[in-house]
Amino acid sequence: VAETRRIRDIAKLVADQTGAGVNFLPNPRNEADENELDVSNRSFCNLGLVPKTLDDGLFEEVTDVIKKYRNRCNPQKILPASFWNKAQAEKYKENEPNAIKLEKPSA
Repeated sequence: VAETRRIRDIAKLVADQTGAGVNFLPNPRNEADENELDVSNRSFCNLGLVPKTLDDGLFEEVTDVIKKYRNRCNPQKILPASFWNKAQAEKYKENEPNAIKLEKPSA
């Protein structure tokens, strides 16, 4: 593990660095909305791991690849379309993937 981040923090980073909009959608999984993940890479660092984090250029590298191939992306295929149980499906039925408005990336 090089680092841990919350999805909403990564979404903010992406939005800040690319100007992209963020849609906050309900979590389709059967789990708490918030949970803390306590991990450490200390043992791996002691063995020689030099973590490459988003702050160290990985984000820029990934962004370059995304820009290169963005015409291949179909955002409708990315959105959550299944739920863990009927109760969740009913609760979020107004969030159907086809009902969510997505902005087309500028060329």
